[in-house]
Amino acid sequence: MFGDPDVPQRDGVRLRAAWADALGTAPSALEGSGVTRVVRDALDAVIVVELAGATVVAAPPSAKAALAGLSADARHDVDAIAAALPGSRAIGSANLLFTGVRPAHPAHEVAEASSLDVATVGAALPEEEWAEAGVQQMEHRWAVHDGAGPVAVAGFQRWHGSVAHLGVAVAPDRRGQGYADSAAARAVTAAIDAGLIAQWRCRVGNDASLRLADRLGFTRLGRQSTVRLS
Repeated sequence: MFGDPDVPQRDGVRLRAAWADALGTAPSALEGSGVTRVVRDALDAVIVVELAGATVVAAPPSAKAALAGLSADARHDVDAIAAALPGSRAIGSANLLFTGVRPAHPAHEVAEASSLDVATVGAALPEEEWAEAGVQQMEHRWAVHDGAGPVAVAGFQRWHGSVAHLGVAVAPDRRGQGYADSAAARAVTAAIDAGLIAQWRCRVGNDASLRLADRLGFTRLGRQSTVRLS
C-alpha cells in the first residue's frame, strides 16, 4: 500500500494523480478501499483499475446498467464483464507494478537503441508478443548487443505526467542470459533519473515478465482489466 517503505507516500500521490487523469476521475477515487464508477461518453471500453485497494470502473453510459449488477469478484473478471455486455470482447487483465528505486547496475553493456536495433529484435518475436512489449512506440529506448547484433531492447514512455511506462523485449533464442534484465534496468534507471515513477504493466499469465519485474525491484500494487465494446 502507499506509505509502505517500497512505495513512499509521495510516489503514491503521484501515481493516484496519473491514473485518475487516465480514467477521468479525481485522485480521491483511488484512496481507501471503495469502488468509484466513472461514466464517460467517449469510451469504447470498460476499464477496471484496482490500485492499492481502491477500485475505479470506467465505462460509457451504455454499459452502466449491465455493470451495476456485477459482483465484486466479477468486476475483475474480464470474461464475466464481457458476458454481461453482448458483442463485447475481453482484452485481458494486467498486473500493475511500480518502483521509484534504481535497480542494480546492468550486468551487460547497454547503449541507446537505434531504429535498426529495435526493428531487428522485433522481427525475431511473434507479432502479438512484440505488440504487447510496446517498445517500438516508446520515445526513450536502449539495446543490449552480443557479437551478432542486438538481442534485447527496452524503453519507456512518459505517461500522464509523472509516470514512465516501461517495455522490454528479448530475442527468443537469447532468453535466460540476463539480457532483458540489463536492458530493462537501464530504462528504469533513466526513468527515475528523469524524475518519473517507473510503471510495469504485464499481462496476467505472463509469469516471465512478472519475475523480471520482481528482480528489478518493482512492487505489485494492483491490476487493470479491459473489455472492448462493439
